[in-house]
Amino acid sequence: MDGRTKICLQGAVNRRLISSDAVGVHFSEWLMTGKRPLRFMRRATVLFTATLLLATAMAGCLETMSSNSAPIVSFTISPSGTVKVGDSVTFDASATRDPNNDQMTFEWNFGDDNTQEGIGLSTVTHTYNSEGPKTITLTVTDSGDMAGIETKSIVVASADAVLPTASINHYKDDDCTGEEPPAGTFILAWICEEEMETNDDTVDAMTTIQLDGSDSAAGDPSSYLTDYEWDLDINVDSDGDGDTANDVDKTGENAEWTNVWPGEYEIRLTVTDNQGFIDTMDMDVFVNYRGAWAEFTIDGNGTSGSGTVTFAYPVTYNQDTGNTVRYVKIQFTYPKQDDDWQPGTCTPSSICANKLDAYVYNGSQSDSDTEEVANSTYLDDEQRTAGNCHEDDRCVDLRLSTQHFRNYLDGQWTVDLVNEKQHDSTVKSFVIILEYK
Repeated sequence: MDGRTKICLQGAVNRRLISSDAVGVHFSEWLMTGKRPLRFMRRATVLFTATLLLATAMAGCLETMSSNSAPIVSFTISPSGTVKVGDSVTFDASATRDPNNDQMTFEWNFGDDNTQEGIGLSTVTHTYNSEGPKTITLTVTDSGDMAGIETKSIVVASADAVLPTASINHYKDDDCTGEEPPAGTFILAWICEEEMETNDDTVDAMTTIQLDGSDSAAGDPSSYLTDYEWDLDINVDSDGDGDTANDVDKTGENAEWTNVWPGEYEIRLTVTDNQGFIDTMDMDVFVNYRGAWAEFTIDGNGTSGSGTVTFAYPVTYNQDTGNTVRYVKIQFTYPKQDDDWQPGTCTPSSICANKLDAYVYNGSQSDSDTEEVANSTYLDDEQRTAGNCHEDDRCVDLRLSTQHFRNYLDGQWTVDLVNEKQHDSTVKSFVIILEYK
């Protein structure tokens, strides 16, 4: 019964097949009377037998083969749009699938009287030797003889046609402290929030990236560019059609990409000229963040207060899309001793000494799945001298790197700045840096 559908006709079982209640004679008895001609009786017997067989089948279940679904056909062309005579063109139908997982035969018609056919022949190359528009037809047939068809078109131009050139102008910001950016061809933007209020404890800042394709060229004085199309992340299928390569998120020679979170992105500019020729250029975009809080007081860790201030910030580490943070830096500075004590009267081991620590979590502590990722307790007082640390201060630089992000889920992370002493303490500065480049 596998692969078949039963159709059951209820109420047909045990039903009298043929009767003549009007005369009170059963049909079978009527057939046997000597009042009918022999020829008629034979015909009637045949009719009765056929009716009996049909009724018997109707009284049980009819079995029919279930519908075999046709393959779902999809293919890409590279390069697409317009190619030149003599160019090698790749046709890729590896995304084609059969709902029944049947073996598939691929028949390619390249639109120039050339074909290729074979079982599993999902990817082929072809070279065109003549100019003009070409319609490519792919017919995929499964082992049940069900077929799916997909067609696409390209234009073949002369071998000496000049192609356009896509070009993205790049720029790089200095970091928030004025340090120059690293060398390389990419876009680097910094989000700098240097005077944050202590009640503004969640990093949710975004920025705008300027997209400039004005250096793109048609390449031929008789040609001109007709279209500029921007894909703002080539690793993400923004239009949801299953193809990451055909997204158009912005158009125009120049465009503004707004509401960009800290992160790493790979963008693509596609330009098209009046002949239909296409060229693309990809470029990495990095958005870093620095938020700074200064001169605030943290309660003592005792009965009068928790002695903790919590900050939240986004962490993105997605190897599939290439959006991966390199470093998260937690930096803080505080005085060696409590301000209420006279200078020179406090030793590091006494009650008057300050001690702050940072505890990093991969989520909110109200979430049962949250884990502690790192903390600064391993640093003794003499090791707390990071950066340009004044002799009267303790300075900590807690750095999280790739190994932390691989081992823990990304998302909204938190850091607790904890006062380890029972007296209040001044925090001279607290900084969160999200560095993608």
